[in-house]
Amino acid sequence: MTDDQLQRVLDAVRTDLGDPNTWGAPVEMRDSLALCALNSVHSLRAGTPSVRRVLRHYRDHRAAAGADPEKDSGPDLRAVIDAAGGPVSFSGDVTQNHSKLPGTKRLRAEGIYEALGNLEQLSITTAEQLREHAEDDDARRAWTRVTGLGPLSWQYLLMNAGVGSLTKPDVMIRGFLRRVLGRQVSVSRATQLLTAAAAELGVEVRALDRAIWLHESPSGVSAPTTTSTEERA
Repeated sequence: MTDDQLQRVLDAVRTDLGDPNTWGAPVEMRDSLALCALNSVHSLRAGTPSVRRVLRHYRDHRAAAGADPEKDSGPDLRAVIDAAGGPVSFSGDVTQNHSKLPGTKRLRAEGIYEALGNLEQLSITTAEQLREHAEDDDARRAWTRVTGLGPLSWQYLLMNAGVGSLTKPDVMIRGFLRRVLGRQVSVSRATQLLTAAAAELGVEVRALDRAIWLHESPSGVSAPTTTSTEERA
């Protein structure tokens, strides 16, 4: 990363995204590992509207059962999946989303169920415990060894839980950087650029990440004005 590259990114951010005070709060489901998992996994190569529908359906389902989805743990979500009859029925009856994990034939609910089970074996069942283990290699491996999940979904899981020092440089983030710099940008280089740019702007890197993502979103969302409880996709 050169000073010129960083300056070009900063210039583009200021031109395209405007004042950071207008960006809105980063996505955060600070007290619900269940919502963090649903948002992270359903955001993989998916648009904003589909992810919002998934979370709305899940929240409505839990509210109808007299539960508070904003407090749901990982085991709570696994129990809901079990009660629905497993990942297939859960995908049809609860989230109403049968999309597959990228590059696989597995339902997203299957990956979520397995990954949360892996974390539970490490006694990580809440968003608070996830934050405490954000730099734990065993926790990262427990999530990323699930077929269809990977480093970016892990980073976004942590971001949803309230870890502000991370970015999820997916296709749209790197597309923005490619356009600004005139060249392909690796995940590691994108991470360096966004982290440095965020420091220069005095914002959390996850806030910059989200603002760029929303600007680039094909769903037509151009102004990041949602609150912290809403989902990025």
